[in-house]
Formats: sequence, structure tokens, C-alpha cells
Amino acid sequence: MPLRNGRRVAAVLAAASLCSLGSATSGEMEAAGVDQYPPLPGLRRVVVLARHGNRAPNPEIQTLCPNYMKTLEGFGVAPAALSRVGMSENEENGLFMRKRYAKFLPDGPYPYDGTFSFFSERVERNVVSTEVFARGMFPLGTGIEGFDPHNPNIIPISTTQDGADVIMNCPRDGPCQRALGKDKKKWEEEHAEKAYKQNKAVIDKVSKACGFELKPGLVYENKTKGLVWALKNVMDGFSFAENEGLDATMGGRISKETIHEFHEAVEVMVQDMNFGKDHQLTYWAGDFIPTVLELARLPLLRPVNKFHLFLNHRELLYAVATLWGINIHFPGSPEGSLPSGSSLVMEVYDEGLRLFFWAPSKPTWELKSQYLKELLPMRYLFADGTMYPTQPEGCGYGKICPVDTLANTFVKWVQRTGTYVDICDVPLEDTYFARGEISLGVMEHWVQPDLPSTARLSKTGHIVRPERLSEEKGATMQAPAALSLVISSVLVGSLSFLLGRWSKKEKPLEQTYLAMA
Repeated sequence: MPLRNGRRVAAVLAAASLCSLGSATSGEMEAAGVDQYPPLPGLRRVVVLARHGNRAPNPEIQTLCPNYMKTLEGFGVAPAALSRVGMSENEENGLFMRKRYAKFLPDGPYPYDGTFSFFSERVERNVVSTEVFARGMFPLGTGIEGFDPHNPNIIPISTTQDGADVIMNCPRDGPCQRALGKDKKKWEEEHAEKAYKQNKAVIDKVSKACGFELKPGLVYENKTKGLVWALKNVMDGFSFAENEGLDATMGGRISKETIHEFHEAVEVMVQDMNFGKDHQLTYWAGDFIPTVLELARLPLLRPVNKFHLFLNHRELLYAVATLWGINIHFPGSPEGSLPSGSSLVMEVYDEGLRLFFWAPSKPTWELKSQYLKELLPMRYLFADGTMYPTQPEGCGYGKICPVDTLANTFVKWVQRTGTYVDICDVPLEDTYFARGEISLGVMEHWVQPDLPSTARLSKTGHIVRPERLSEEKGATMQAPAALSLVISSVLVGSLSFLLGRWSKKEKPLEQTYLAMA
């Protein structure tokens, strides 16, 4: 049913009034108006790490919670697919970027000149999220004329390669899959029974409402599955339905209070299993932070590159923020929780990076439910979203943070935990990595030690000590690279291998750098 102009305006105004998430309490992030923190003069580049929007639950929900089926059907999309609200959230993020950087980014149709880069983790909902994000930045009517009467923009999107991802999803689709599996198994063995006993009362209520017993050692499709795996699938079903404007109570089978209690209990388990050990944050972050640092390093490679989007699951966003010491506490949400469709925006200046969070609008459940029932355009309920200034470790609140500071924070972390190469025992000959020259790349700019006057960089970019100058020139080693990643010709290929050589038990960092030349 078409939406009349008057009704559309009313919907947008309603959404705008609902954008505010309230005053921040102790520990919560402070919302800020766009005009309060406008882009500063001298902006060079914008890098965005975004999370996919709201979605339908995984197909496992049909077995783990049979009574959820009617709610599942209400999403109107396949299990695990991006939903109407999710599309609206990601599109709103793109619209926000278009508005905020209107004076920085070129106007008109999408320019196929490397100005923009849209890079998605390969799961379908992430690709679709990237598409609608791009649509927000390049709406219908702004594309080339003469192809389609609506003048759409056709935006190229790059994705990761199956099993070879070290940038976006290293522990689930890259060389750290075994390490992640080992850590999860260990957590289940050590903590699952205790967690189940502590929360048995609420788990039993959920089991009864769902029509399926959730317990340790449950069998799914003839395979024994972990407790947290099952509980998270059901928790997601409740959360996604509530955000979508659907009935999470399954017709009153379960109270909202019980759902809230269940969510709090399961969220603690999930966070502890995925991020309870420091080394887990390291492999979740993978090569992403070095990639961002390379994009922020001066002089900029290919200055024409002005905007880079990386769109992924929540885990990378959580790991990056945590490694940089950024507080994650959105008003009205549990600490550490990232709203669907949220993003970390990094503005690159000569002096460093200015970082802030962005979160989508929060229309009421009643409004979203009405729009679903009447098949009205959900996107009309999403206006600008809300931005939240951040304060990385060692930097001022809402201020530009020197790239050196961000780099050193990361360096200190991986010196203590080892890099994902160490943690995941990645062999040099592993097929996840491409063959290329070893170069200190981004990190020599910040942590290169004082070298003897006779030391120099080789043609391949190595630091060469005087006693090594006579060795064979052009020697090569294998180094990690994201095989399918093309970020506007800016690629950090070999950094991970170099970082992976660090170890708490080996030489000091500066000695290690010289020894590797």
C-alpha cells in the first residue's frame, strides 16, 4: 500500500523524535548531535567498520524453539537473512555518511575512480547490508542517466574469500578456526554445567515456552552441540523479534521479564566464551587494525581514496573497540552490547584519527509492528541515527587521536598475547597466505628502532643490518595477505607475519625487528 506524503512526513518526524536514547548514566556513552562534532578542516579519509542490521534468526531456531515458528514467519525473509528493519538500519547509516560528509565526498553518480571502497564479509546478510549501506550513500535518482528511469547507482562490492579471511572473520573463516573451536570446547567443558545450574530456573522457563529442552549435551541433527550455541540461537530469536516489531513472547507463552532475564544470563556466557581470554580478542581482530593504520598512515597512498567501508559481524567491531580501550556502553543497552546496524567511524587527519560510534534510530516497537502489518516502507522510520564520541586509550574524549598512540596500544597488546599467527600456529606455507616480499610496512613508521648509520632499507623494503648487506639480494619469504581483498589498491599484506614473529619469550621488540632483516 503506497504511503501518502503526509503520512510519510509524520513517520519521519516520529522517528526523529524517537532517535534520542535518553541521558547517559554513569559509564554510558554520551550521545552527541551531528553539529556538535562536525568534520574538521583537513579531513583526508573516512574509514567505517559497520555491523550488519537486524535479521531473522538462524534456521536452528525451528528445532530449538518450535513454538517460535509463527514469529519466524513474521520476518518475511529466509532464516538468517537481513530483515526489513535491518535493511533500514544499514541504509540509514549510509544516509548519515552522505549527509555528514556532503562537503568532503564528491557529489553525483558513483565515480568508478577508486574514491570509494565497499568491502563486505562474505556471508549473505553482510553483503546485503553493504548493498543497502551503499544505497544510502548513493540513493535512487543520483546515478547515471540513460540506463534506467530511476537512475540507480550500481556499486561494486568486494568480499572475502572462503576460508582465507584474515581481515574480517579470521577465527570463523580464516586460519584461526581451530583455535576458536578449541577455546569454545574448553569453555564448554569448564563452565557449561556450572552456568546451566546457576541459570536453570530461567532456562527451564524458556524451554517450556519453546517446547524443547535446552540443556548441556543436547543433540541437534544427530550431533551433540554446545549449550551456549543453543542458548544463543534462542536468545537471538527473542532479540531480533523485539527489534523487528514482532511478538517475541510467542503469543504470551513467555513474559518479557523472563526474556530479559534469559538474555542477560546468555549474553554473559557468550561474551565469556568468545572474549574471556585476551588472546581471543587478538584473533577476532585479525589483521584489521594494521589495515586501518595503513589507511591512516601519511603520506596517504592514493589520496583519491576517500571512503572505505568494512561491513561485518559484531565480533570484529567489539574486538577492535576493546583493543583500543574504547568504552562500549550504549544508553539503554548492557555494557559491551553493540546495537544491530551500528558502526565505528574513523576520520583520518594529518594529526591522527578521530573516532566515534554511530547507532541507528530506535523507533518504538508499536510503530515498527504497525509498519510490518500494513506493509509500509520501514525505512521511513529511520532518520539520522545517533553519534557517540569515543575516547581511545591515551587520547582525549572526542579529540583527534595520534596514529602513533593507536599503533602503540595495539603493539603492546600483541606483544603480550602474541599475534593471531602465534596464537593460531599459522604455518608460513599455509595456503591462506600469498607469496610476496617481507616489508615492515606500516609498523616501521612507528616502532622502527634507531639503526646504525650503515643500515639501510633494501629494495624490497627490509631493514638490512650492515653484516647482512653482502647476502643475496631479493630474497623472498612468504607473508600473509587477504587473498581476495582489494581496498582501493591499499593492502597490508605482510604485516601479520612480522607481528606474528613477536613473542613474550623471545627477544625485545626492537631486536626482533633487526633480526628479521
